[in-house]
Amino acid sequence: MAEEIITYLPLMGVLFSSMGVSFVFKDYIADVLAYFVIRKTKDIKEGSRIKMTAAGITTKGDIMHMGLLRTTLMEVGDGERLPSVRTGRLIKVPNFMLINNPVMVYGDTIIDEVVSYIPRPYPDSLLLVESMKDAIISNGHGLIDVGLYQKDDRLVIHGVFEVKTSEMADERSKILRDFLIKSRQITAGAVPIMQDAAPKPKPDQKAEEEKVAIPLANAEVDG
Repeated sequence: MAEEIITYLPLMGVLFSSMGVSFVFKDYIADVLAYFVIRKTKDIKEGSRIKMTAAGITTKGDIMHMGLLRTTLMEVGDGERLPSVRTGRLIKVPNFMLINNPVMVYGDTIIDEVVSYIPRPYPDSLLLVESMKDAIISNGHGLIDVGLYQKDDRLVIHGVFEVKTSEMADERSKILRDFLIKSRQITAGAVPIMQDAAPKPKPDQKAEEEKVAIPLANAEVDG
């Protein structure tokens, strides 16, 4: 069906031009044609994560639904702002923009990295490398490489791993925490844990009675 529409596109353009309505409906026609092109190529589909730049604005999100005119994305944070985390906001993108602009399509998995800086005195380098490998593997990810190098007065341990696209921000934190524990940079008990604030002391009973008595007394006077 898509091939037929593309074949007859020049004829359709002449027809609409002769009717004097091509200018009004050209955007809608472009969106519908783009829908069939996208469905035919199957490069972009529901469930995919994409990143598109148009008119200087970068849009990143997970495709939730593809309609004839618009594609609905669930926005995903990018860069330093909520990286790889869904923001809860929906973005409606005209289909024509998806084939008329550069679009980055994420796969089911992505190569990510985790970096840790170790100050002096440096621990055993073999311990650092093995700890990073263990932290990556124990969290269920594919190990790509672990590097170790020096930068200024710090030792840099760099782990590269394969992770599910939807989890890469959260998994990076888990790997870093496990690495610091395994390499004896911190202990499990030293990891800060959020606790509820201490309960406030109950007010003095006499003071409580005064707070209640005053408005009641005023109420009787006003009556």
